[in-house]
Amino acid sequence: MTVWLLLLACGGAPTPAPAAPEPVLAELPAPAPLVEPVPEPVPEPSPPARTERRPPEGWVDLAEHVPGVDLRVRYATTDNFVGSVLPGYAVPGAWMRQAPADALVRVQARLKEQGLGLRVYDAYRPLRATLAMVAWAHRTDQVALLDGGYVARRSGHNRGNTIDLSAIRLSDGEELDMGVPWDTLSEAAHTRNATGEALANRLTLKAAMEAEGFKNYFREWWHYTFVEPGEKELQHRDVPYACAEPDEGVWKAPDGWREPGWTPPPPVEAAPCAE
Repeated sequence: MTVWLLLLACGGAPTPAPAAPEPVLAELPAPAPLVEPVPEPVPEPSPPARTERRPPEGWVDLAEHVPGVDLRVRYATTDNFVGSVLPGYAVPGAWMRQAPADALVRVQARLKEQGLGLRVYDAYRPLRATLAMVAWAHRTDQVALLDGGYVARRSGHNRGNTIDLSAIRLSDGEELDMGVPWDTLSEAAHTRNATGEALANRLTLKAAMEAEGFKNYFREWWHYTFVEPGEKELQHRDVPYACAEPDEGVWKAPDGWREPGWTPPPPVEAAPCAE
């Protein structure tokens, strides 16, 4: 008891232990927003290099000029009466002079009203191709085709105002029955030498073409020339369709190509045009 009283006299109640400091929480940085990765842009594919020439001045490309025209340029293939790609057609093309090309647009519009359209087999033909046809007739002993008017020694096709074509149904793209195919070199191809549906189809095409200034060649139901003043004085041109082929005035006929047994060389390989 005495000790306790002594303690009270000296210091009073014992001092409590200091409270532990509250922990200080460090402020963490806010998380960075998620950024979606930006995909690398896909480069646009380069357009294919142009291998065909532009038409001569005052001429047009039917593929661009005649809406919906169906081009089947067969002299750029082996599917023709010569059986080989003709010089001047290393790439397929169909050009015409402006006036006949404009008339062809009107023909296409006329036929469309009947549910029909145009299929073009040949338009402007480089002179070298016509000469190749003549050489073929000589080396295959078929000169009678030249004398009979079935293969031309000089053609309106070379002037850019003549075209070989047919008519198709727009509903399914099928060619109308014309009795015999394009480039049949016989009397069966004479425009009036058919009956029934084939004759009616030939005359439908003929009516549409003649209404816009074309004249049919009576031996070939598919062959039409645009009639205009001075047409016979138009120049026979020899501009090839492919840039890789020799220029007009430079090309020369191969030696011996009229001789039996001569074999056409491989077609010129198409190459990009120099811009």
